Amino acid sequence: MNDASQSYWLQMAERYYAHGQIDEAIDVLLRLLGEDPDQAGAHAFLALCLVKRKRLHAAALEAARALELEPDSPFAHLAAAIVATAGRRFRDAETHLQSARELDPDSASIADAFARLYNAWGRDAQALDEARRACELEPADVDYQALLASLELRRGERQKAETLAREVLAAHPEHVEALCVLGHCELAAGRTDSARDHAVWALQIDPMDAEALTLMAAVKARRSWLLGVWWRFQSYISAGSRTRAVVLLLGIFLLYRIALIALPEHGLSHWAGPLSYLWLGFCAYTWIAPGLFWRSIKRELEQVKLRPGF
Repeated sequence: MNDASQSYWLQMAERYYAHGQIDEAIDVLLRLLGEDPDQAGAHAFLALCLVKRKRLHAAALEAARALELEPDSPFAHLAAAIVATAGRRFRDAETHLQSARELDPDSASIADAFARLYNAWGRDAQALDEARRACELEPADVDYQALLASLELRRGERQKAETLAREVLAAHPEHVEALCVLGHCELAAGRTDSARDHAVWALQIDPMDAEALTLMAAVKARRSWLLGVWWRFQSYISAGSRTRAVVLLLGIFLLYRIALIALPEHGLSHWAGPLSYLWLGFCAYTWIAPGLFWRSIKRELEQVKLRPGF
């Protein structure tokens, strides 16, 4: 296979990947590697596709093979970092990304990977800085805008997130990440039917996308009488920074303790028992409800089947 043919197959795989057609991208890359097994770029790209399919062991092997073939390839380091992030090996991912940035300082995709790493790591401010850097480096790339929208939503800036997501969808109506961000915005605004439509749309494009499945499960939780209260509570608590969430939870606990002390002093000691039971019920509910929610997500995942021969 000559260079022109390799470039053609790689571009085709990139096109499939960009449209969420991961299986088709994998087929193309396997065909390319069948012809030329020493194509480092194809191994690295295949690692990214396998991460999308949650096949992390196979993805790690492909990323390692890419680095073995081209140790100084920024893309190979990038793929290794994304695989490490998916496996929650954050230190390894950061090391690979730093190596990639030394080789290619102005790469928006590396800034994007840094942002996703720090987002998974819980380093929100650094994630936001890197997402903004990616948008500055390549303002026309909707993927980086979608990530920024997702991070804005996570820190409670719903209006900014919605605006960014709509801009992405205006240019790319089938962008799964933007659809999910907009779906979560609709859900937070109480427009459950619209949120469900966005989740269905995203799942039709990529049935195994974790964010789309999470959105669909969130819509179901919002409609459930058992999980609906918890869903509203956790949405309020998590709508902002982690510091805000911790302060709110501590504030709720302090209010409970203050009420427990104040009731006897005001001649209302008979309310102390019911208040304690109410607090116990609240703790039990907020402990059990997330488990039920994640069980609903697993049920959604079990309904997704890969085609035979994948």
